[in-house]
Amino acid sequence: MSNLPLFNRRRYWLALLIVLLAILDPFGLASSSDKASAQWLNRMFASHYPNTGQQQVAVVVIDDDYLMRNDTSWPMPYGEQSKLFKRLLAYKPKAVFVDFLYSHDHSLGDPTRGSQLLANVFERYRRQGIPLWLANTGMVRGDAGQANTLAPFVEVSRPALVSWEGVDDKYPLAVNTPQGLMETPALALYRAYCAAQHCKPLPADAQSAAQRQPITVQWGLKLAPEQARIAGLPDAAPPRHFLLDGVAQFLQAVFWKLDDSAQERYPYTLTLTATDLEVTNPADQALITELLRDRLVLVGARIASTGDLVESPVHGLLPGVYLHAMALDNLINAGMDYEHEPANFPGLPFNWLDLLALGLLALIAVFKALHARRVANQPTWSRWPKLEAWLFTSPYPSWLAVMLVLFAVSVMLSLNHLTPVNVLGIILLSLVLFSERIEAFFDRGR
Repeated sequence: MSNLPLFNRRRYWLALLIVLLAILDPFGLASSSDKASAQWLNRMFASHYPNTGQQQVAVVVIDDDYLMRNDTSWPMPYGEQSKLFKRLLAYKPKAVFVDFLYSHDHSLGDPTRGSQLLANVFERYRRQGIPLWLANTGMVRGDAGQANTLAPFVEVSRPALVSWEGVDDKYPLAVNTPQGLMETPALALYRAYCAAQHCKPLPADAQSAAQRQPITVQWGLKLAPEQARIAGLPDAAPPRHFLLDGVAQFLQAVFWKLDDSAQERYPYTLTLTATDLEVTNPADQALITELLRDRLVLVGARIASTGDLVESPVHGLLPGVYLHAMALDNLINAGMDYEHEPANFPGLPFNWLDLLALGLLALIAVFKALHARRVANQPTWSRWPKLEAWLFTSPYPSWLAVMLVLFAVSVMLSLNHLTPVNVLGIILLSLVLFSERIEAFFDRGR
């Protein structure tokens, strides 16, 4: 009797089916749970995100208020854009990325409003030694109807890829496109940053960058101290204690349908509006100069009619330019040791981290079977009956053991800059260890 198998043959077939479902993920349930877990952990640790990159990066947004103040339209006429980028140039940023796709000339044939007017301003950046990147799709303009940057702008700028596929919500360093290998804005700007700073070794070129795993972007929470100097933020949420923040984020992850509000409405990256660049008061101009000089500046739009939005686990929906800014921030903070997922096995849709998660699920299944055997007073299974009695007479020790293993695994992955396993999913599945207790509670009146 003591040699009875822990699982019967049907249980093994069921386990194989579960493994196939987890790997193939036919309904997207595993991916959704994994994404929710990653978002929860990001929000939980966002208040402890370091601010090294925050001191080097700034975003300038063109918003609806700026359009109405200047009685202009969107897309902005080239003449209006020329004024804006002249003002930005006067503040001497270290490098600039413009998250606009100049794919169609909307000057209506009027030379005074033509694209060359803005291209001339961009040429000034090059003459003054300020690198300038423009958004690029990586497609060949005109090939099969594809749109991309107009020739006058290509000649006076560098391309930065803003469109890619196949990496889910990750941020690649470089991608092979129909125009060849092309780097994304975060890596391009990080190279400009490292030109004057001591950085860990970077990928030698776009080819080596494309071979590295994409960034799993980590978002910060605490606002830049300089943000309050630009505009009052009376409704900004004050930082909470780490434990309170963790509990709040866990509850929000569980009850997201009842409360899907973002944790913080203001972006982490120092943000100025295009209106801020128009100041004429010497004191205000000195402040803007202090904030923008020698910074890496990304220019984007926050217009109600545009659909370029990304989802931040900390802030909700934000203009797409903030994804580039946050990926750049990650690189400044960690260099090439940024958070990432391990590469998949060659020719297979999973990696060793997926196998590790399955191993944790197998541990839960074994503990559950041993607990059920103990409750049924079946013969001991291990060579250490006293240890088995202590572990499996009650579900609490075995559940605690699973949590300790999960914690140790998560710490080891974090130390190696790898994304964690599906923490929320494993915690919820571990509750099956309490199934007898739960059933007994609801069957008390029978």
